[in-house]
Amino acid sequence: MNWPQLLVTVVTLGGIFGVVTLALNLQYARGGMINFGIVAYFAIGAYVYAIVTQRGPIGLDQYRFGFDWPWWSGLILAGIAALLFAALTGWPTLRLRGEYLALTTFAFAEVLHSLLLNERRIGNGTVGLANVDRPFSDWGPIEEKYVFAAAAALLLVLTLLAFRRLLSSPYGRALDAIRDDETAALAVGKAAERLRREVFLISAIPVGVAGAVYAMYTTLAQPSLFTAEITFFVWIALVLGGERSLYGVVLGTLGLVLFEEVVRAWPFETVRSAQIAASAEHVLTGLVFIAVLRYQPFQRTVSRLRVAP
Repeated sequence: MNWPQLLVTVVTLGGIFGVVTLALNLQYARGGMINFGIVAYFAIGAYVYAIVTQRGPIGLDQYRFGFDWPWWSGLILAGIAALLFAALTGWPTLRLRGEYLALTTFAFAEVLHSLLLNERRIGNGTVGLANVDRPFSDWGPIEEKYVFAAAAALLLVLTLLAFRRLLSSPYGRALDAIRDDETAALAVGKAAERLRREVFLISAIPVGVAGAVYAMYTTLAQPSLFTAEITFFVWIALVLGGERSLYGVVLGTLGLVLFEEVVRAWPFETVRSAQIAASAEHVLTGLVFIAVLRYQPFQRTVSRLRVAP
């Protein structure tokens, strides 16, 4: 097993998905919103980056738009697109609570996935957009993979610092007050609905940027990369790390990425044993998830959020 390469992969993917988990933590632990469709904002960022930086269609390509703009413009527009998509989907969904909100956000994500899958004029359908621009391929003597890992880690650190600053401010304390006792917070003049909507919009921006970085890393924006599996992955990482701790969320994500990458990189002797290991990976991840749910107060928190709309 190539441990240096494994660690680089863990840092890169851990940085990307750590950003998504931090955003989910802000929505759930502070805003009280159960978002089962966070992969949609991740996909929006990836596709917008790919479309903005991609050349126009040639040959058998069926997508309509490719602007061939520089990578930094694609990164900015990915965050803006995720913000706009959050504003569009948040208007009908944030009136709901608990499992109603969870199901509605999940439905929006599935609708977006179906649109990307079947509408070839947007992103080439099932084929997707390939050869997405990677801006770190000509950085001199430093290998591209190390530069990319550093960029993903930097994005994670910046998101962590920004969220920590936000939550330690009076704004963050207002969110905590609404989470702990919404009735009391409303009684002293805190606008709970407005604050939740703002948190939903703010957290969507880094998710869109992380989606753009993921598209750079894979050099591909394809519907098969943005399924509900990503949503469940970040939820498991959130629960593993503890929903009240920003640093715990990051460690939970890195630990889960490390576990999955070790299983994938293990040198199995036969194809059959590799297939069994891949299946066992999901089983073990599920067992860990169940164990954490059993011994952490996650279920009680969810129960408090189950308020009819």
